[in-house]
Amino acid sequence: MSPVLLIAGMTIVTYLPRVLPLVLRTRRDIPPWYRRAMRLVPITAVGALIIPGGLTAVGGEIRASGIGLLAATLLAITVRQAFLVVIGSVAAVVLSMLAGI
Repeated sequence: MSPVLLIAGMTIVTYLPRVLPLVLRTRRDIPPWYRRAMRLVPITAVGALIIPGGLTAVGGEIRASGIGLLAATLLAITVRQAFLVVIGSVAAVVLSMLAGI
């Protein structure tokens, strides 16, 4: 698939749910649950793109890739700093490969 088409598709998928309520909005306020859901759309789209690539990122080593994804998930939940999540997950993959897992 062309990268331009992929980016255009992701733009439409994340932009339309945010702009349609503004265009179609009546005098009613947007419910809080809908606002929360719309904030999660970009995160969900990124997750859907990253996870399949994350499982094949380490040259076919599915266990090491899984360990890296697990470490990234746990660090993202606890630390909440992207730089530390990346460093920690890479370190987890390297250590698992050195340990022969």
